[in-house]
Amino acid sequence: MAEHRKPNPGQDASGRPAPITSRDNRWLKRFRSALSGEHAGDGLVGVEGVRLVEAALGSGLPVEALLVSSSGERHLSRLAPLLASGAQILRTTDRLFAGIADTQTPQGIAALVLPKTATVEDVLGGIALVVVLVGVQDPGNVGTILRAAEAFGATGAATCPAGMGTANPLAPKALRASAGSALRLPILRGMSSAILLAQLGVSGVKLYAAVPDSDPHEDRQSDAAPALIRPWEADWKSPVALLIGNEGAGLPEEIVRSCDARVSIPQRKSKKPLGVESLNAAMAGTVLLYEAMRQRDADA
Repeated sequence: MAEHRKPNPGQDASGRPAPITSRDNRWLKRFRSALSGEHAGDGLVGVEGVRLVEAALGSGLPVEALLVSSSGERHLSRLAPLLASGAQILRTTDRLFAGIADTQTPQGIAALVLPKTATVEDVLGGIALVVVLVGVQDPGNVGTILRAAEAFGATGAATCPAGMGTANPLAPKALRASAGSALRLPILRGMSSAILLAQLGVSGVKLYAAVPDSDPHEDRQSDAAPALIRPWEADWKSPVALLIGNEGAGLPEEIVRSCDARVSIPQRKSKKPLGVESLNAAMAGTVLLYEAMRQRDADA
């Protein structure tokens, strides 16, 4: 007669780790902190949802642990080809997962990921096309620009503090808006714009400042203001950095003056008194990055 073996403490009847059932569990606390966007000393960020977890696993970044709820276990078969041998998979209830999730309708799967720390050299790979965000505060805009940057062939990005600072590209909303691009694209974070622009200049990178069609710098009639050009007039085939500023205030004047040119996207003038004034940061960045790809592809 076969001997009935009791599971070890911490395991269920199948030998898997027993589900986490306490909201005070240390792993749940780590996931709760990471998924809320809090800065942790270990540098880990939380990603939630099957698409983002899939992007994290496919990026080659170290994954500390996966957390799945009872309903989220159905996604494991899809992720299995990307899971490293011996990957730590933690299980919990749907109720406890909902308590730590950052989304309103959680899919029941999340991961703790260690993002790569990029350097200036990392973002300048090949013929550089770098997106520099200076004071872009909306995480949705930050994520959308990073998504466009990866889609249109940028070699990297940088987020610089200015005024209130640029939103964290690895915060939950920015990560979702980037559709995982923030995990794959080299991103230089936190370097002051003055130091970064000096290093880009030394590396022979042209600096293009994205400005509205009605650029306030033009009104000042300053000899220090660089030339104003259209996207198709810019030379995107050379090493280039595209600077995108705050949603309301735009780029600081001293940064614009340090650039090689100002680039504006022409708009059809509205006949209505409350027509569109200008494209927002994410839309403008997407248009300009597409033009960069178009020129580079045509050259190739």
